[in-house]
Amino acid sequence: MPHHWDRREDTSLQLANFRRHKRKTLKKTPGKVTTCPSHKPVEHNPPGKDSSNKIASMIGKAADYAGSAKSKKRSLYIPTITNHTQVWWVPNVVVAHQKEGIEVVHLASGRTICKLHLLEGGLHADINGDGVLDHVQVVGGNGAEQTVVSGSMEVLKPCWAVATSGVPVREQLFNASICHYHFNIFQHGDFARSFGRTADAGSLEVATPILVHTDDGHRHRKGSHGDVIFLTNQGEVTSYSPGLHGNDAIWRWQLSTGATWSNLPSPSGMIENVVVPTLKPFPLRANDNKEVIIAAGDQEAVVISGGGSMLTSIELPGSPTHALVLEDLSGDGLTDVILVTSGGVYGFVQSRQPGALFFSTLVGCLMVIMAVLFVSQHPNSINKGKPRTSADHRHIGSSQ
Repeated sequence: MPHHWDRREDTSLQLANFRRHKRKTLKKTPGKVTTCPSHKPVEHNPPGKDSSNKIASMIGKAADYAGSAKSKKRSLYIPTITNHTQVWWVPNVVVAHQKEGIEVVHLASGRTICKLHLLEGGLHADINGDGVLDHVQVVGGNGAEQTVVSGSMEVLKPCWAVATSGVPVREQLFNASICHYHFNIFQHGDFARSFGRTADAGSLEVATPILVHTDDGHRHRKGSHGDVIFLTNQGEVTSYSPGLHGNDAIWRWQLSTGATWSNLPSPSGMIENVVVPTLKPFPLRANDNKEVIIAAGDQEAVVISGGGSMLTSIELPGSPTHALVLEDLSGDGLTDVILVTSGGVYGFVQSRQPGALFFSTLVGCLMVIMAVLFVSQHPNSINKGKPRTSADHRHIGSSQ
């Protein structure tokens, strides 16, 4: 997790480590009938044993005590990899993200361990950190007529995002706007600013939303709990965070960028070169827990911090036909960008630049050194300026 599938390039394989957990024994509740055999409670009164006989009970307790005194079985050895700082479990399964959902295959035997069927489109992730898989849906004007909100018969409207919880759906978490003119009317109440500014819902396109991890002071599983980021073809990037109790959403920020694109059909009804937008979270450095956001359109890509600040922008030499690939090309530990267009493949390498803190520290050290040199030379200049009496004059003065 997270999982999303919109096109063939979204099919991916990931190595992971699965561990077997013991099934918890359920307590027997009076008046409750257990239908599942695997969920039956442990039987404390087996047939043939008379619980009213004290001698038999004492012998049974002694036998149980003697059995518990035996040496316990050795725990299974689970291989790990460590660099004396961190520990990684050795992968034993392959997690396949496909159009139909997620499938986990055992590495040694090739046997399918489990499979989870998920709806196509949107983002599947645990956005509020409650351990339940959620589904975030958002569509543009072209797909609004045939897209239905999961778990209901309601048609999904353009410029609105809907999040549901559970597989199958148990409840709706929130529905919120991702367009600027909706904010002006419904949230800020300033109708004058939005008057005369209309958005063509038919030409609206959206990218698949993403989940960016945020630190709220609590421990969550990897890939769960964070801010949901949205991108429209007008270059508007919007961030929502889950509510305090997991339901509803809190609007955090919205930024207007140059990551715009358009896939309008030609007069003949055909789209020759389809522009594939990019909206991904990624770390600037390898093994860095802090993530930033990259949003790309047909001519420009922008890098945004998790708080909504613009970090940098990249001019693209051509319209991307695939989503941007984020990998370390030069092997320096910094994440680089790969662009695939109809005319070629381009690479953008991230370079290290000294920050303002380094220069401030350097200037401060130079000033301290100059001050020390000035103070050390100042007493010598004072001593040179004072007149000194000769030895003969001091001798004559002392004799008088």
